[in-house]
Amino acid sequence: MFNALSSFLWVIVPFLIMLGVLVFIHEFGHFIAAKIFRVKVLVFAFGFGPWIVHKKIGETEYGIKPIPLGGYVRLFGDPSELDESDEPVTPEDEQRALFAQPAWKKLIIFAMGAVLNIAVAFAVAPITYWVGIERSYFEVADARVGAILPGSPAEKAGVQPGDLVLQINGRKVKSFQEMITTELLNAGKEMTYTLQRGSSVLEEKIKLAATEGEKAGYSGIFIPGVEPLVGKPLPGGPAAQAGIKADDKVVSINGKEVHYWHEMTGMIQSSRGQPLVMELERAQQKLTVTVQPQYREDEKRYLIGIEQKMPTVFVRYGFWEGLKAGWYEAYYWAGLTVRTAGKLFSGQVSWKAMSGPVGIASLTSQAAKAGLSRFLMILVIISVNLGILNLIPIPPLDGAHILITLIESATRRKLNKKVKEVIFQSTFFLLLGFMLLVTFHDLSRFQEPIVEWAKELIKSIGIK
Repeated sequence: MFNALSSFLWVIVPFLIMLGVLVFIHEFGHFIAAKIFRVKVLVFAFGFGPWIVHKKIGETEYGIKPIPLGGYVRLFGDPSELDESDEPVTPEDEQRALFAQPAWKKLIIFAMGAVLNIAVAFAVAPITYWVGIERSYFEVADARVGAILPGSPAEKAGVQPGDLVLQINGRKVKSFQEMITTELLNAGKEMTYTLQRGSSVLEEKIKLAATEGEKAGYSGIFIPGVEPLVGKPLPGGPAAQAGIKADDKVVSINGKEVHYWHEMTGMIQSSRGQPLVMELERAQQKLTVTVQPQYREDEKRYLIGIEQKMPTVFVRYGFWEGLKAGWYEAYYWAGLTVRTAGKLFSGQVSWKAMSGPVGIASLTSQAAKAGLSRFLMILVIISVNLGILNLIPIPPLDGAHILITLIESATRRKLNKKVKEVIFQSTFFLLLGFMLLVTFHDLSRFQEPIVEWAKELIKSIGIK
């Protein structure tokens, strides 16, 4: 029972803390801007649901509610909410209503939640480097070509092991992770790679391949010099069926020694689906398993279903170096969020690449276990996502309020208040439905840990 409860707390508590704090900060942005402009604030609460404790101070009801998933602010005259108050409306109230404010004030009020989320990301990111953070080798290594998947776009373009990727389509590439991220977002596109080969700099055009389902792009380039350590076997895959476990080290395949991860992937491809005899090292003991590779039609290659375990590097900077590194990190994730959102709406990236509450809970749980700095870095990523995505002009997001205000200002005509209420409240249910769809997809992606936790809980309470 203790193990099940402990694992439950590691998932739920960090998730509630992170999401609760970030949503509360977002709503506080709207609240403080409204107060500065003397717009009447009816309610400002932490959490959702019925009141636990509340007190009216002046014209505003302050309090705490039981569901700690952020905050709630209600402004008088908010066009996205029905005005259900029975209290008489005075001429002063009409002047202080949100809809009665000049366009520039409304724009600031609507945008301030997102602005505060983005500001928090830039404020917190440097802390991770001042405290010190374990970064994956994948995140800090330069984009040097270690190996190339046979028959892949990179091989067809003439890319060679040892090449250093300097730019993609003119955009500087600072790490192997940035290169892979750029590829993931540009499936099927022809990209211009600027490469350094020895003392020469040359350009190669690579038309990226695309996986089916999530429409993720790839070139077939592998990172060099990483040990063949298994991060985890994928549930139901050939490796899991053969008994391969997390932290196993692949020593040899069919009697041929394996020194690096990319050597192993090359051997799997050259097997053409024939069974592989793999020698493993587990807890300083040697064992042998036989694995049957499977051909993945969406990736056009043979796989055995294992994830790579990436070594980490501890990074800690002084004040100015940490400030620059943190701000670059926040800027990088902001830019990536904007590009990803654009590709989602254009259909270049599948909605299946998105994560909802289940995915966020999984990330925050892993980050909390990894330490304060990793938890703060995930907070930075989610905060900048929350801020930017709220600016998308889709009701009921803040971006829709901003767009309507700009249209009204340009046309000098106000949309009917009832029409606004209907638009915002009806589209809320569409957005809720989409979030449920993403959540169900998350449940399928994170099925294994959820099922294992449920089994542990059932066993601990004595149900057979």
